[in-house]
Amino acid sequence: MNGSVSSRQAAETAGGMPVSELDAHWQELLTVALLGTDRRDPPSPLVGPVGDVVTDAVRHEPSARMLADVATCAAVRRAAFLPGPPADRLAPPAHDPRPICPPEAVTTWRDLTDHWPVLVDEWVLTVLHRGWRLPADVTVALLADSGRDPVRRARVVRAAGPVAEWVLDHLPSLRTGGVAGGGSGGGRRVDRATPSDAEVLSLPPLVVPPDLEPLLAADALTFSRRLLPGFHEGRFGASHRPVLVHLFARCRVEVLPVAAEGLAAVDPSSPSSGLAHVLADLVRARTRLHTTLA
Repeated sequence: MNGSVSSRQAAETAGGMPVSELDAHWQELLTVALLGTDRRDPPSPLVGPVGDVVTDAVRHEPSARMLADVATCAAVRRAAFLPGPPADRLAPPAHDPRPICPPEAVTTWRDLTDHWPVLVDEWVLTVLHRGWRLPADVTVALLADSGRDPVRRARVVRAAGPVAEWVLDHLPSLRTGGVAGGGSGGGRRVDRATPSDAEVLSLPPLVVPPDLEPLLAADALTFSRRLLPGFHEGRFGASHRPVLVHLFARCRVEVLPVAAEGLAAVDPSSPSSGLAHVLADLVRARTRLHTTLA
């Protein structure tokens, strides 16, 4: 992008007259335009080339003469500006050899953001663990969403690599007191306390009741035998939704196909069918999370 400087700063005349005179005349035209020609007469045309153009227009009405005067002065004022020196080009971010995650994975992320934000942390970690990197637009959105959470911010920076540092350098408002550093392209820059690798590379815990905690590490058969009968028998209702969302969001990935099949098989007449339908959507979303980043 080119900057611009006014030649009026370097030249004494523009359009054949002193620049200060042209500016003063322009200000008078602006004043009359605001008040209206019925309340104040337009200023007399300037002496010189600008005035000659207005006079040659042979306008009889004050408003018509003023329009010609405004058009002429505007052209002269625009012509009085010269392009400045080219602005320095932005330096690109450092090279990151990791491939950008596939478009279908980004589509899944957008769906998770809208419908299942509880899964976004897992999506970012999966990007990181499977050797992908975040696109720039996703990086900006995730940095903005991380707020003051230093762990999430550091996780996003690692998954984005040098692009995250580049974005934070050019959009300092995204720092928001969090952490920036640890990308694959260079050293760590810390704005606040630096989270440990264990914090950054693991999922944040979700609240699950003690009686359901064993299911977090259970295999598919144990999970289905222990949990799914409760849906068929109508023992789960709306009050169970938060803890069951947490359970299905943190159970082993190998459990998901069996869970999806079992939830889809719940009798529509069961009092738990509505909750089963919601959780089945979560299971499908989490399955897409992993398949699109495979």
